[in-house]
Amino acid sequence: MGMRVAVLLLVVSVSLTEAAGCIPTTSPWCYKNSTLPEEDFMCKWEKRNPKENQTHTLFIRDSEKKSLIMCANSGDHSEKYILLEELGITSINMDIWVQTQVGNLTCNSSKISVILECLVKYSAPQITRMKRSAGTLSLKLDKPKDNKSVKYEIRWRERSSEWQNATFETEDSKVIQDSYKLQLQKQTIYHIQLRRQAKLQPHLCKDSLQTLWSDWSPVVDVPLEISLPLVRPLAEQWTNGTRHINLTWDEPSAEESVGGVWYKLSVNVWPCEKPKRKEKPTLDRTYKTSITYSEARISIIATNKVGSSPPREIIIPAVKHLSNCDKPSNFTQDYQTCLEWYKLENGETRPSTVNSSGKNLFKDIEKGVEKFVRHYYFLHIMRKKHLQTVDMCPFYSEQGAPIKGPGNVNISNVTHESSVVSWLSIPVAEQRGFLLHYLIWISGQGNTTLHEVQANETSFKIKNLHPGTSYTVSIAGETMAGKGPNSTVNFETHSEEMGLSWQDQTILIVCVVALLCTIICSVAVRRFRSKLIPKVPSPVIDTSEIRCPQDQDLRQTEEVHEFVLLQRQDLSKPSENAIPEQSTLLQGCFVVFEEEDEVDEEGEVTDLTSMKSCCYPNPSYRGQTLQLPEPFHTTESTLNDNDTESTYRNGMFFETRILECDKTSL
Repeated sequence: MGMRVAVLLLVVSVSLTEAAGCIPTTSPWCYKNSTLPEEDFMCKWEKRNPKENQTHTLFIRDSEKKSLIMCANSGDHSEKYILLEELGITSINMDIWVQTQVGNLTCNSSKISVILECLVKYSAPQITRMKRSAGTLSLKLDKPKDNKSVKYEIRWRERSSEWQNATFETEDSKVIQDSYKLQLQKQTIYHIQLRRQAKLQPHLCKDSLQTLWSDWSPVVDVPLEISLPLVRPLAEQWTNGTRHINLTWDEPSAEESVGGVWYKLSVNVWPCEKPKRKEKPTLDRTYKTSITYSEARISIIATNKVGSSPPREIIIPAVKHLSNCDKPSNFTQDYQTCLEWYKLENGETRPSTVNSSGKNLFKDIEKGVEKFVRHYYFLHIMRKKHLQTVDMCPFYSEQGAPIKGPGNVNISNVTHESSVVSWLSIPVAEQRGFLLHYLIWISGQGNTTLHEVQANETSFKIKNLHPGTSYTVSIAGETMAGKGPNSTVNFETHSEEMGLSWQDQTILIVCVVALLCTIICSVAVRRFRSKLIPKVPSPVIDTSEIRCPQDQDLRQTEEVHEFVLLQRQDLSKPSENAIPEQSTLLQGCFVVFEEEDEVDEEGEVTDLTSMKSCCYPNPSYRGQTLQLPEPFHTTESTLNDNDTESTYRNGMFFETRILECDKTSL
C-alpha cells in the first residue's frame, strides 16, 4: 500500500514538471476588415511561452451543436488567415480557441464565444487633408473599405497636456472622404489622433462587447495657420535687354512650420503664353530667373500641413517708359518672337488690357491702333530659353496738334528787368502726338518776341525787360501736326527805384546779422572779463567847493585831485621837534588850488598855481596826519616876503613863496 502511494506521487510530480513546459496563448480575436459579406477573416493571438518549436492550432466549432467547424494549423505563427469558404455560415455563435503543442505536451487557451459576422475591425483612419482657419480645424479622412457610415473617436491635446476626446458619426453617402470640424484655440499647436468603429446590424450584433475599434492613427501635429510669405527686396541686374532677378522670401515661424513647409510658384515672364505653374513643390526659399523689360508676375503660395496661404503676387514692373524714340525697327531674325503693345494714355501707367502676339511684327499693328492716342510696344525674343527685349518704343498711328494749352501758367520772381514764367505740362492724352517744344510769346511796348523751350521744361526766365512795363506771355505746345491753343498770363515789371534786388537784399541781411553777432559777442566778453578781473576802485572826491569868507572876491579856483598839504608855520623859526615825514593837520584846514598856467608841450613850467589856506574847523580831520613823500627843503635863514624856494618831487615842480597876506603859493 505504501509502495502504491509513492509511485502515484512520483507520476503526478513528473506530469506537473512536464506540464510546466507548455504555457497557453492568449484568447484569440478574429475579425474582418469591412462589412462586406465576401470578406475573409483574420485571427490573432499572443504567445506566452518564450520557448521555440511551438505549434499552434486554431479550433472553431458551433456553440450550439458542439460540432467542429474547422481546425487550422498555423505552425509557429501567432495569426491565421481564414477563408470565408472554410467557415461557411458566419452569422451563428461560434467557440474559438488556440491549442499550443510543445514537444509531447499540449495546452489550450481560453475559449471565446462570438458571432464572426459582428467582428469587423477597420483599418486606422488616415487624415488626407487638414485646413485650419479662424480657430476651426477641418479634417478630411479616408473612408473605410466598404464606404459605409462609421463611428469615429477623435482625441487631441496641446503639447505636454492631457488628451481630450470626442466621438462623431458619419452617414452613408457617395462622397469619397469623411469630414469633421474641430474647434481649437487659434495660437496653439495640437496633437491629434483618430480611430473608427463599424456600424453593425442591430438585430444580429446586440452585444457591444463584440464591436472592435480600429487602431489609433499616428499622432499628427497640427501647426498654426500659415501666413503670406514675406518677400525680401528684389535683386535685379540688367544686361543687354535682359533682367536677371533673384527672388527670396523669409521662413515662416516655428509654429507655422511644424510638419514642414513647401512652396508652389506660378511664373509669367513670357507675355505670349499663359502663366506656368511649377508642377513640383519646392522647399527652397529662393527663385532665380531671367525676364524681359516688360512687366512680369510671380505668385508664391506657402503650404503646410493645415493648409495653404493666400497667393503672394509679386509684380515686377516694366522698365520706365520712353517719352520718345527713333522710328521703331522691324526685327526679322529667325527667333521665337513676342510682340506686346497697349495704350499708354497718361504716358506712364500700363493698362490692365495688354495685347500680345507671337506671329505679328510692328508693321502689322502700327496702322491698326486708334489714331491720336499714344501706344507703347515691346518686341521680345527667346533663344535657348534666354529672354531678351530687342525693341521698345511709344508710337502713334497718326499724330495731331494738341487740343489744350499748358495749365496753371504763373509769373514769379518779378523784378524791374526780369521774371520767371512756369506752367504744367500738357497731359499726354491731350498732346495727341509727340510734343516737340513749347512756344512762348512775350509782348510788351508794341514788340513781341518768340522763344522755343524743350518739351521736358516747365519754366522759363524772361530777361531784358523794361522797368514799370506791362507784358503779356502766351504759351502753346507744338507737335509735328502743328501748335495747340495758347495759355496767356499778364504781369508788370517793377520800377527801378523799387526796393533792392534779391541779391542786394541777401547781402544786406548777411551784414546786419554779422553786426548783431559782433555786438552780442562784445557784450558777452565784457561781462565775462568783469567777473574774472576785479574792478579798480576810483578815488572818492568831494566835489563841493568851499570858499574862504575873506576871499569871496578872489579869482575862481579849481580843485586839484592830487596835492600836498603844508602846515603854515613861521619858516624863519624851524621847529626842533618837527618830524620831517609828517605834520599835524590843522583842524578844519583844507587847501584850494588856483590854476594860473599849464605845462606846455615841451614840459616847461611857466607858472604854478597859488595855494591859499583857510582855517575853518573841520572835525573830520582831527588827529589825522598827512604823509609827505619827502620833506621840503627849508633854509636856516630868515625868509622874507616874495622869497621863493623850488622843489622837484615825483615828476612835479613845486615853488614856495611867502606872500604878504600870509598866503602860500605852489
